[in-house]
This record gives sequence, structure tokens and C-alpha cells, in this order.
Amino acid sequence: MTTPPPPDIIAEAIAKTAEMNPQETDGEWLEVVTVEASRYIKEWDVAECWRWSEWPDRAAHFPGSTKLDVGIDAVAVRRSDGRHIAIQCKSRRLDDEGRGSSIVLDEISKFAAPASGDFWAECWVVTNGDNPLASGAQQSVSMNEKPLKLVNITNDLHQQQQQQASTSSEECGHCVSPDSEDTIRTKSCMQNEAVANSVRILKEQERSESGGLPVGEARGRIILPCGTGKTRISLRIIEELTPPGELSVVLCPSIALVAQIRREYLQNAAVPIDALAVCSDVTAGYDPKKEGRRNATLDPTVDNGNVSASEVKGRVTTDAGEIAAWMRQGVVHNDIKRNDIKRNDIKVLIGTYQSSDKVSEALLSAGVRARVLIADEAHRTAGLKRRNSKSAAANEEEKRLRDFTVCHDSDRFPATYRVYQTATPRIYDGKPATGNPNWIVRSMDDETTFGVELYRKSYLEAVRNRWLSDYRIIAMGINDSDAFETANVLAKNTKSKGRGKLTTTDYLRGLAFALTMGGATQGGEVDIRSCIAFMNTVDKSKNMAEDLQTDNVKQWVSRWLAENAVGGALADYSLEHLDASSNAAARETAKGRLAAANSENPHGIINVGIFGEGTDSPSLSAVAFLEARKSPIDVVQAVGRAMRT
Repeated sequence: MTTPPPPDIIAEAIAKTAEMNPQETDGEWLEVVTVEASRYIKEWDVAECWRWSEWPDRAAHFPGSTKLDVGIDAVAVRRSDGRHIAIQCKSRRLDDEGRGSSIVLDEISKFAAPASGDFWAECWVVTNGDNPLASGAQQSVSMNEKPLKLVNITNDLHQQQQQQASTSSEECGHCVSPDSEDTIRTKSCMQNEAVANSVRILKEQERSESGGLPVGEARGRIILPCGTGKTRISLRIIEELTPPGELSVVLCPSIALVAQIRREYLQNAAVPIDALAVCSDVTAGYDPKKEGRRNATLDPTVDNGNVSASEVKGRVTTDAGEIAAWMRQGVVHNDIKRNDIKRNDIKVLIGTYQSSDKVSEALLSAGVRARVLIADEAHRTAGLKRRNSKSAAANEEEKRLRDFTVCHDSDRFPATYRVYQTATPRIYDGKPATGNPNWIVRSMDDETTFGVELYRKSYLEAVRNRWLSDYRIIAMGINDSDAFETANVLAKNTKSKGRGKLTTTDYLRGLAFALTMGGATQGGEVDIRSCIAFMNTVDKSKNMAEDLQTDNVKQWVSRWLAENAVGGALADYSLEHLDASSNAAARETAKGRLAAANSENPHGIINVGIFGEGTDSPSLSAVAFLEARKSPIDVVQAVGRAMRT
């Protein structure tokens, strides 16, 4: 593993980016920061990095090359397999919100040609902020066989610093006085207990035939509230139960979660990990034609996040042959930093349920048995399944569900231990849906599928022990004539289009949201600094975010506060819209704006489908539902964003 960095390496890099980001520069500083910090940003999985002119092996790999600029600014070596990454650095002058101008085709064309060769495992464009590729550049790189990955170093530095801060130890009152009922247990203490209990029970189950499973297999469920550390618990279970050189698998319902889990595993691993991501835009893509209709309640196989597989760092594939070859290979490799001493890593495959049939094919082809299978957000694999219907739509749905739920099948997906994790288990009463016999019920209390309960904690326990913040429900009612007049004007002049365009009722909800962001609840028990709001369509979300920041709305909020909030002054709130078209870098930068918000300058994001299930968010003051939600699970998952401490 990478030696833990001196605390000042990441801090110094963050300070340098903060100094340089507001300036117009030639970008040479960014090359220096990239080289110096790369080994310490654990998500990058980099063992060593050099500027092109200083790369000691340049002549060996590219005879006749010189120190002169060829478009490649830096060369990194992946820690896990020794393959090389070609890096180009692009610095922009950023505004106060971390945004810079787009990167155009001419700027990357010189880099794309030399970086396209088979020698390079990955091609990165490292930027200092939210600097997207211009449309021409996007079209050009989309035609390349090797994807070009846009890496926001400012975001990655801050995430690494947050991880280092989160590992600081704190005294646990429960450990000091375990018999006292009033002591507060730390989150890390609870996580240690969850790991110990889970490992013990799984080993006991493996040695028995309980639950209808043969000796040598075990299954179990972990039920914990959102934000209590299920990802870290799963990592610890894998580390406990996976011998060096063997394989474990993590499956989840979206590409965004693949990237997030990979990052958290590499940041927090106690043993070296060789990670492979298995996902693709084809199997887990966003379909704008089904917006507002295709959701996880109606179709559990959906991934509305629209994060591209090219945004996942490291090795990414859905080729079953390539996956099988990786599984067969021992993870013994040369360690550049340790004088070529051989060592074994744990192999961890992190993939989407949508691509799990490719993992299944690879496991069977390679003759490999996974030691641990972690099924994250496992409620997605439970529910109702149609049978006996012969329509084309039913057959297509049946195939998607069959591939999506292959994790349950011991024959298709061989694994010794299966751990199903969720905050929102789906439990059914056993009655056929609406009396229809053409449905099969898969419930998470079915031990033959989901195993025994390994560990459970409630939201009440999480709040009492301060693992999560308590929450209140704000129901903001508006009944004055000015509000209706303002909403009518907004609806009349809206740029929203189509049958589902914004109405007066929608804008009344929006005005209630604007009041909350503007300070209607401040000074009492609820100070709103940051908020994520949910809407059902991009058209509505985009126009609502724009319209609630108009002078007309802010003047109405100011008048209402003056008349109803004892002369309270309008907070200078700001709003933005994000949807599935916003790339991962833009989302992370937006979350940074949420984290930096305060009571005087609150910030809100109105989003469609990207800040729900499993997604990490900074500490939020609130979440807002500006349209009805059909699924209680969606509501619980969304509220979990605001309860994290």
C-alpha cells in the first residue's frame, strides 16, 4: 500500500490550487502539483509520477524521444498493475464557484494522438476545476477506442483531505462504560461491532446447512441507516474474509456508485487492493425518453445517474474475456517503491448489477469462486417478478431482471459469502400483488435468498448515538394573495414546455422553497444553509432554479419576511440545477458549493435523479421535495442525505 502521506502534502497542494485557481496562468504549476500529489491521492492508485521531461524510462519505452513537449505533460504508473497513464494538465482561471472555460478540441488534439497507443493504459486530462470538454472535443474523444478521462484535481484533493480527517480517533463512551445505557457509542465502535458480528455469523453459517444452503456457503443481511458507514463495513468484511491473492466482488445499481465505492475502498483499505470496475454506458445508461416514467420503483434495473464509465478512474471493462483474464492472473506484481519486492493484493471487482451477467460469465469461464460478494443497495434486487407473460415487453423486462439479480444464483455466480446491505429493506406480506398469480415475490426476509440477519441498527439508535443528525419536517404553507399573483405570473411567463410544464401549483411549492432558502425558518430551530431539492423532470428543475432567483421572486420573499418574520432580512440565497447530463466533475464541484454555504448565503441544488440512493453529499441543512415521490424508499434515501453528520 501507499505509505500514509505526511499531513502537509495534501494540505500544501490544496493551498496551491486555492492560490492559483483565480489566476490566468500557463498551467505549469498544475503539472508540478499533479506530480507531487498524485501518489497521495489514493483514489488515483498511482505508485509514481513524473513530468514528461523528467521521466527516467522515457528513452527505454520511446527510443528517440526527447524532453521536448509532445502533448503529454506527465506520466504516472498505476500501483496495482504497473501500467502507465498519460496525463495532460489544463489550468483555467476559475470563478468564485469553481467554474472555468471549456477545453476545446485544439487543446487536446496534440495529446490525444501520442496517448492513444497501446502502451498507455489510461489517458487523463487533469484540470483544476469544473472545466468541461467543449462539444467538439467531446465528439472527437468519443470516437477514440481509449476513453479520455477528465480529472478534477481540486475535488480529489479535498476528498482525500476529508478522508484523512474522518479517520481521526475519538473516545467511545460505550467502550469505557459498556454496561451504562446512557453512554454514547461512536460510529467507528458500531462499525467494528458490525464487522465482528457479520464475520462470526458468516463463518458459523458456512460450516452448517442452515437456511437451506449447502456447507461452504453463507448469506446474510446488514440493515443500517443511510450515512452510517455501510461501505466501510463492507470493505472491512472483505479484508477479513479474503486471503491475499483471492477475489471478492461488490455490486451496486449505478456507475456513480461504482466510482464512489472504488474511491472509498482505495482511501480506507488496510491491505493493498487491486480493483477492477465492471460497468458500461450501454447497460447502465440514462434514457431521457423515459424521464419521469422510468424509476427504480417501476423498474429496479434503472440507472438514472448518467455517469459515464469513462468517468471511473482505473481499469474499466465489460468484456467477459478481459474480466476472466484478470481473475486468473495472480495479483503478484513489482512494487516500484519497494525495490521490486513481490507481494499479493486482494482482488476486488466493483461493478453494476446491470453488468453482473458479464461478471458471472467471467467467473464461470475462469473457474474462480468469489470469497465475498457484497450486494450494495440490495433492496434493488428484491421485489416482484412477472412470470408466464409472453409479451415482448415482459420478455425484455424478464431478461433485465434475470441479469440484474444473478447475484442470488449460486450456480451462475459462485461465492462463499454473500452480504446484502441496505438502509431500506423490501419486505412483503406474502400475498400475490393485487391477487395476480402471474407474479413472484422476492422479499428480503427470505433467508434462502438473502440469508440471516447479520447486523441491524435503527434510525432512532443512529440519532441517539449521534451517528446521524435528527431531522424535522417543514411543511411551509402559503395563503396570501401576493403569493398566488406571483405564482400566476411565473406560470404565465415560464419557459417550461410541453404537457408537463410548470404550473401555478408548481410555482407555489417553489415559492415555499424560496421562502425557506431566503430565511423564513432562520433564527428559530432550523437554519437553512444548504439544501438539495428533488424534481421529476429536467425541464421543470432547470426552469424552477432559474425562476426562483428572479428579482420578482426575491422581492416577494423579502416582503413576506418583513411582514411575517419580525422584520427578518432576506438571506442572499443562490440556486442551481443539475441533472443526469452534468458530469461527475460538475457534480462534485457543486457539492463543494453546498459545503461552503452559510446562513447569510445559503445555496441549493434542484436536481433530477442524481443525489438519491447511496450518493455521498456534504452535511446538508435540508432536502426538499418539490414534486410528489411515489416510493417511500426514494424518500428515505433522499432524507438520508440530510441526516449525515
